[in-house]
Amino acid sequence: MSIMTMLITVQSCKKDDAATPTVFVAAVPENPTPAVDAVVALAGTTYTIKWAGTASAWDIYLGTTSKPSLVKAGAIGNSYTFTTAVGGEFFWYVKTVDANKVTSKSTLWNFYINSAPTVPSLTAPAASATAVSVKGAITWSATDAEGDALTYDLYLGKTATPGIAAAGLTAATYTPALDNNTTYYWKVVATDVHGAKSESAVRSFTTDIFRPDFSVFNGVASELCPTFSATAKKDVYVQINTTTSTITLYLPLADGMVSAGWGTKYFGAHPITITYNPTTFAVTSTKQLWTDSFIDPEEMGPMSLKAYSGTIDATNKKISIRWTVSGNAYWGPDYTMSTTTYTMK
Repeated sequence: MSIMTMLITVQSCKKDDAATPTVFVAAVPENPTPAVDAVVALAGTTYTIKWAGTASAWDIYLGTTSKPSLVKAGAIGNSYTFTTAVGGEFFWYVKTVDANKVTSKSTLWNFYINSAPTVPSLTAPAASATAVSVKGAITWSATDAEGDALTYDLYLGKTATPGIAAAGLTAATYTPALDNNTTYYWKVVATDVHGAKSESAVRSFTTDIFRPDFSVFNGVASELCPTFSATAKKDVYVQINTTTSTITLYLPLADGMVSAGWGTKYFGAHPITITYNPTTFAVTSTKQLWTDSFIDPEEMGPMSLKAYSGTIDATNKKISIRWTVSGNAYWGPDYTMSTTTYTMK
């Protein structure tokens, strides 16, 4: 048996190394100026945006919406200057296409051009106003070109350099607690959401004298009759006229005289008009509208009344009057009666 030996020759072949590929480096734009979400003060009308990256030319997209328009094609360099007369939010990006048709595009960037609010206009009280109600509101107005929400700091005081009275107000009005017959100084500082501020000038006003609510007197009061030891209490009807500074009392029982026996005839109510000082509220005069039917002419002659003294307490709804009676033939000299107080029910 013969053995055949076969020799197989295997030729080993080594493949040549692959050629080094061409590397294309894209010009990626980055580092925007202003930075994303930055706030730039509105100053003039010219602004410049910048970015980093290497390219022979750039296309620049800029606008006030999230889809800005092309504003410059083939711009040379890494900046662009534009003009705007108003502020607001601006969106922008840049892109380029190199010689190998590779497109590089930045992300969408944004920044704000912000104007300060308008100087607050102090609407009420008017400048140097007098007789200002202590219950009235202080009002002003201001606007923001970008439509930003505004807050207000109100400065109010009795000196020409008022301190802050209310901070962070969201409404352009405030009702402070004021003193009567006092000069106040005030100003307003408006601030937008970006911290830009505008400040008004200081203005003054003077509040009114104390003027109580006389409506509490209109109606029925209780008449106390201390004269001649009379104790009767009757209703007194009261009418107020703040225009003429008068109070009219309709007395169904006049100071106790009839009840004390000093008269025999009495028909109807005989009003007494009281005039008061609108500044001090002191009673200055009275005018009685009685007729002879009040007093029996066989017993007494005609009488008249005038205020000896008197006060008006509007807070506690009281009128206190001390009368002087004159013209009575029986009495001879004038007679000053004790104080009679009328208190509203």
